[in-house]
Amino acid sequence: MGKICTFFGHRDAPLALESSIEKQVRKLITEENVDTFWIGGYGRFDSLATRVLNKLQKDFPHISIILIIAYPRQLHRYGEIFPFDTFDYPPEVESAPYKFAISARNRYMAKNTDFVIAYINREYGGAYDAVNIAQNNKKNIFFINDKID
Repeated sequence: MGKICTFFGHRDAPLALESSIEKQVRKLITEENVDTFWIGGYGRFDSLATRVLNKLQKDFPHISIILIIAYPRQLHRYGEIFPFDTFDYPPEVESAPYKFAISARNRYMAKNTDFVIAYINREYGGAYDAVNIAQNNKKNIFFINDKID
């Protein structure tokens, strides 16, 4: 069994990040045996990551995209915007109060992944908090910036 990578980034991430995300994902697949990618399904960073993953599935058909949901009643909307192979609704997210479901989902992802690809350009918000949780849990984090490679 391979390893898991998840994505945390601000919802207003620039489109220019796509090539940097692709480069890092390819490296994780080929050098670290990552075959499972978790997405949260919110904002532009997740959209860019999903687009990259769908594209790379042509070259690496063994990789899977798993949507980790915070709200099951919105599941029908995700497939159109964030194409995925399957989804998961972890018990710790399911038991969280509605208002805290996204934070619980991010915490679950940060604690249970092997790698994180992150775009953080400010010191607040859900992505920032999730990356801090991943750092505190000694996860391997790769920061993507909006500078051209």
